[in-house]
Amino acid sequence: MKMEALEGYLKLANSKKRDKFLKDHEENNKDSNKAVNDLFPKFSFEFNNVNDRSTAKCAKAVRVAVIDKIIRLSSLAWKEIKALPREQGFEKIGRDSFKSLPGDIPHKFKDQDKIDVFRLPSKKGRLIGFIEGDTFYVVWVDTKFDMYNH
Repeated sequence: MKMEALEGYLKLANSKKRDKFLKDHEENNKDSNKAVNDLFPKFSFEFNNVNDRSTAKCAKAVRVAVIDKIIRLSSLAWKEIKALPREQGFEKIGRDSFKSLPGDIPHKFKDQDKIDVFRLPSKKGRLIGFIEGDTFYVVWVDTKFDMYNH
């Protein structure tokens, strides 16, 4: 970063202009969730650390299937993913349909009534978690097909 730009940023950081900038930025982005359908998905594994349900504990073939699924979905906008049949896209399943949810549900999703499920190719399993904005948070990988009633 050039020195002039850095100095300008520091002045902005300590001024009323900064407050106005932040207010304007918030105002300009208040409708950003309406545009989520036009965005491409992001995938987070930050909560995927539950015992035998994490990608780290999966067989190599399952980890490859996870990457394959993410690559395919990443080339589609959310509106295209939502239009896919559930076998290729995802479905929302009521929390009460789950037999078990190993470990704790991440705090930020405690109030969610539905859980999102993406099927992996070649019947390798399912990615189970939550969609928030344009991000799918993978919490569990179900390779045993025993987490909910089908």
